[in-house]
Amino acid sequence: MSIKTGAQADRTFVITLRGEVDYTTAQQFREEVSALLAAGEFKVLVVDLKEVSFLDSTGVGTLVVASRICADFGVRMLLRDVNPFIARLFSVLGVSDVLGVPAPAGVVAQRRLPGQVVPGQAAIQPV
Repeated sequence: MSIKTGAQADRTFVITLRGEVDYTTAQQFREEVSALLAAGEFKVLVVDLKEVSFLDSTGVGTLVVASRICADFGVRMLLRDVNPFIARLFSVLGVSDVLGVPAPAGVVAQRRLPGQVVPGQAAIQPV
């Protein structure tokens, strides 16, 4: 994964991710966001996902945590250029609302509770 960063007008900062955002690369993204928040010179953080070719559960979790941490700092995090596959992944995982990414047409987010069965899928067992 590679990361490009840059400031824009109106106290907006852009992080462009390229490649795979997964277990081995998510730390790089976390460190970049932490450094930017420590500097505290912007109000909006745009994360551009246009060139992301792969996103695993660690990558998704990192985006969710980054969004929450940004909110704690009074910074609004927005995702830009989310491809349909990743948008569908967010929807299926139930994080579309948290990340502000609408589900693609024809996809309904599935939120399941422990023991709830969705037709065609196994139940989630409580731990």
